[in-house]
Amino acid sequence: MKALKFSALILVTFAISLASCKNDEAHMPNVMGALGEVLVIMEDHFREGPEGDSLMAILKQPIVALPQNEALFTVLTTPHRGFTGTMRTYRSIILVNLGPNAEDEGIKYFSTTPYAKDQSLIQINAKTSEKFFEILSQEEIRILSYLLRRERNRLYSSYKTIADASLSEMVKNQWEVNMLIPNTMRKAASTGKFTWLSYETPKLSQGMMIYSFDYIGEGTFSREYILNKRDSILRYNVPGPSDGSFMTTEKQLPVTYKRLTINGHEAIEMRGLWKVEGDLMGGPFLLFAHYDKTNNRVLVTDGYVYFPEEPKKRNYMWQLETLFHTVTFPGDNIEGK
Repeated sequence: MKALKFSALILVTFAISLASCKNDEAHMPNVMGALGEVLVIMEDHFREGPEGDSLMAILKQPIVALPQNEALFTVLTTPHRGFTGTMRTYRSIILVNLGPNAEDEGIKYFSTTPYAKDQSLIQINAKTSEKFFEILSQEEIRILSYLLRRERNRLYSSYKTIADASLSEMVKNQWEVNMLIPNTMRKAASTGKFTWLSYETPKLSQGMMIYSFDYIGEGTFSREYILNKRDSILRYNVPGPSDGSFMTTEKQLPVTYKRLTINGHEAIEMRGLWKVEGDLMGGPFLLFAHYDKTNNRVLVTDGYVYFPEEPKKRNYMWQLETLFHTVTFPGDNIEGK
């Protein structure tokens, strides 16, 4: 009963605060928590039962196309009574109100909250466990899409503050494309047909490559055609550490393939693993093949991470994905960022 009172109090306070915060976001604190963290507010007896297991199965499912298992999100939990102070400023929150006193059964998504700037909040209300399971089943894809999109938007806002105008201008002049490049990147190599930028530390290598090829019909966007082009281009432009070695696609594991629209143009997203032929290096890659209709070509933004033996590649891949989503051609019809 005490838990239900806490739940009701939080919901009432949230509703009242939300009504008064819409014009006061500038005075709110920044969100806390690391990239990819989600705070779940759920009573212990539900969190430790099948209800919690079902929600964790969604949030902690393994990311595809990484060499080691990594959860989609890093999940923290607290009961309603613990949702106080700085806990309320977490970057992404899922507030579960489960029990007979829950009102307005269903799920709501908030991009404005009374607690912090640019905070994401999902509220799930269900009177019974059966209804809770039903909501999760129906909303799983939307829950994940919402959380991932919000993280990408935060990364984009962060990268805008450290944009490297000279590198972005170089890319624009060479490839006739607008793309946000952060000042953490350095030019590793650049020719008339290939650009390679990277961020290097003693333990980490995060890089992106830009290249293009002619669009000759629908078959140009096939998985096989893009991968063949990728491997032929990387063979001659990305040498490995030993003589005769070069970067290529790992063929022993599947490469994902998805069509999408980015800033008004068609694109293909592919994820998989890369390796160095003739050496022992390898890691995950993310490739976006963008259709430049005006110039009848395919522009490829191809990113990789090398962080050997560390299951901490998720965030670095998200960073590359965010940058690839900034690609725009002069003829793109963008209806909003």
